Amino acid sequence: MTAYFECYVCSDQSETRTCDRCRNRLRGAIAALPELYVHLTMSRQRAKGGGGDGRSSKRLHAPVPGDERVLNLLGSASRQPITGAKDQVGDTPFLAVLETWCEALADERGLTRVRKHVTPMTARLTAHLGWICEQPWVVDFDEEIRGLVRTVQGITMTRPRKILLKGVRCPSCDELAMFRYYPGDWAAECGRCPAVKLDKRDYDALVTSQAIGLQGVKS
Repeated sequence: MTAYFECYVCSDQSETRTCDRCRNRLRGAIAALPELYVHLTMSRQRAKGGGGDGRSSKRLHAPVPGDERVLNLLGSASRQPITGAKDQVGDTPFLAVLETWCEALADERGLTRVRKHVTPMTARLTAHLGWICEQPWVVDFDEEIRGLVRTVQGITMTRPRKILLKGVRCPSCDELAMFRYYPGDWAAECGRCPAVKLDKRDYDALVTSQAIGLQGVKS
């Protein structure tokens, strides 16, 4: 008899401690971080006509030469944990978020430390995601990682749009619920089936097979 658990993240019934949908979303969020970090570093310059915090740039003192939100996320704590820095405000810096979780993972699993750079840190988290998803604190991990993604996407205006793939039925539930996110890595997902996630080749094969099936029905 199959044992079911309450997903740590969304509380749905699942055969694992973290359901497939939440696990896939978290994996996708980690995979997006290196590119988002590049977009963030390219967004240091303050937008013309105002400050990065939405306030007017007309001040009695000299304005900060850059977007405060970006400077904060790439600030002094981005290479090392915050140690009482009084000029640090707002969200925890990008690399500090990753470093905290990588160090916790190293302590829990007896691993060597990784270099404090976005690529090796995201690679470490991805490699151990299966184990992370079995821990009760995956709720906090999910909240911080996906929250970081949303924050950076909002600042850099790279938040993907959900596009319905019209006329294509899910190979699992047969519903017209297939969609993809744009921009982003090409993947077709089902809004009803958390395990369905097709790459471009598999999606094209699905479209071809369904087209052949329709032709057979018409004939």
